[in-house]
Parts: sequence; C-alpha cells; structure tokens
Amino acid sequence: MTLLICVKVCFLKAHLLLSVSTVNKHKPWIETSYHGVITENTDVVLLDPPLVALDKDAPIPYAGRFTIVFTKKWEICAFNIHGLEAPFEAVVLNGTSGEGQLRARGLVDCELQKEYTFIIQAHDCGSGPGGMEGKKSHKAVVHIQVNDVNEFAPVFREPQYRAAVTEGKIYDSILQVEATDQDCSPQYSQICNYQITTTNTPFAIDRNGNIRNTEKLSFDRQQHYEIQVTAWDCGQKRALQSVPVHIDVKPVCKPGWQGWNKRVDYEPGTGSKQLFPNMHLETCGEPGVGRCWCLSPARHFRREAGSPGQVASLSQVNTETDRTNNHAHTHSHLGRI
Repeated sequence: MTLLICVKVCFLKAHLLLSVSTVNKHKPWIETSYHGVITENTDVVLLDPPLVALDKDAPIPYAGRFTIVFTKKWEICAFNIHGLEAPFEAVVLNGTSGEGQLRARGLVDCELQKEYTFIIQAHDCGSGPGGMEGKKSHKAVVHIQVNDVNEFAPVFREPQYRAAVTEGKIYDSILQVEATDQDCSPQYSQICNYQITTTNTPFAIDRNGNIRNTEKLSFDRQQHYEIQVTAWDCGQKRALQSVPVHIDVKPVCKPGWQGWNKRVDYEPGTGSKQLFPNMHLETCGEPGVGRCWCLSPARHFRREAGSPGQVASLSQVNTETDRTNNHAHTHSHLGRI
C-alpha cells in the first residue's frame, strides 16, 4: 500500500510539472545593454556582462533524486542581431542555460572602423525552432570596440630632407623630419621617438623630429653632411626604412666684390674675353642702399715679353653696379681685352 501511494504521488507531481512546462507564458530576459571588445583580425567578442538569456518558464528542479520534463519550450533557440551592416553573429552555446556568444562573421579591421553599435534579441524555442509560439525578449543595445594591433611601421612623409646652415652658428632647429603611422589607436599610430643612426656626426634629434647641430660647423673642414634618421611608434615598432637628411654648410657671408681675380691670362689672337663674368657685389642682406652705380677708373695692362701668351692686368674697364631692392647686379662695360 505504501509503495502504491508513493507511485501515485510521484506521477501526479510529474504530471503537474508537465502541465507547467508546456505553457510558454514568459518572454526570455536579457540585459538592457552590453559592452564588448574584439581584437582586430580575430573573431570572438568579449562581452560585459556575458550574453545569457533567462526564461521564467523554465521548470524548477524536483526536490527528489530526479525530475521528469517532457518539453523544452523555455529553452533559448536563437539570438538575433538587428542591423545587417554589423559584421557579427550571435550563436547559442547552451539552450538550457541560455548562454550565448557573439562572434565576427569575418575579420574586423580597426583601421576601417573602430566601433560598432547594434541591437540584439533572444528567442525561446516555443513550439520548436521557428515555431509560432516562440517568444522574444526585449531589444538590448550592444556596443563593440575594436582593439588595435600594431600592424604598421612608421613611414616618413618625404623620401629625403635637405637643409643649409651657415658655418660658425649653433641652431636650435635646422629642420624637422616627420613620420606617420597607419595604425588606428594612439598607442600605435603616434611617433614616440626619432633617432640618428649615423655615428660620429655633430647633430642631434629630439622626439619631435627637430634636428640641431651640437657644435659649430666649418665650411673649410666639411661642406656637406648626410645622416640617416629612423623613427619608432609608441608600440616600439621601428620604421622599415630610414630617411636620408642632407645638410649643406655655407661660408660666412663677407660683403664686397666677389668673383674677380687680380690676374687674368690672355693669349693674343683669341679674340675678346670677358674679364669677370661671375663678378658681383655681395651685400649680405644689409639694408640702406637703394640704387647705385660704381664706375672703376681705367687701368693699363702689362705684357710679359717672351711668354707664349700674354698676361694682362685690367684694360679699360667700366663696371656698373645696379643695386635695387637689396639685390646687386653687375654689368661690365669695355670689360674685355
């Protein structure tokens, strides 16, 4: 008799569980918003909080050693994403627990798009996948941030750089080189350091790419320098190619007549010859002269007998200098021998 009563009671409880589980009264429940992070070139999104859907239609476990369940309308059958432009999909990992996972349909690229926002919704199974009795949760907002990977190395804006300095001066900045980086994040796209790779040079460079000389340069000692410069991004990735920097050293400007010689070689019978084709008046940019003409007096020339040619000093030379707007132009009149 005791065994028969136990069987009847157990059957009634199982039947009661069946009648509750076959009615799909409640909608699934999910969080109202999710924040996710995905590293570019990967496919799994790390969500906070995790993607889990709950359904109040799920049966309460029987207090004994077993539970009899005949239907599973309360299970989660799908997570749907609203927004076809979002390159993500949501999959159900465990329909009973409601656990899901958000994945990228393809590799995402931070350089193309840094963030995504879309809507997600959970569906229970109802009378089966796609059944008419299935219920939907409320819509939740998902915001995804794409983490950058240090893919790109710095590249200089110019293939080479050139500058000129005057000897004997110390410059705070002779010129500035600049490199860029195509990565999307500040950590990897910003240039944190420049370095001169050429050794034993009288130059230094700061983190902004400004090149200066560390000692006074001499035109007589060296008239041209070529140095190599490299760059590093803030992720410690170095430029694949260094850039050459050319620096010319100019002599100190000395005002006066330039480009003439005291001695001129001339061979008789060779026709006329310009005495000083490159002669000019160097003013070194000094203001104060508007326009002037300078006429040199006539000079004699001396012949050196016994030589195959003849050496002449100045013949009668009229040299006119026209200086307008601080620019000197020299014209020679009768400046031939």
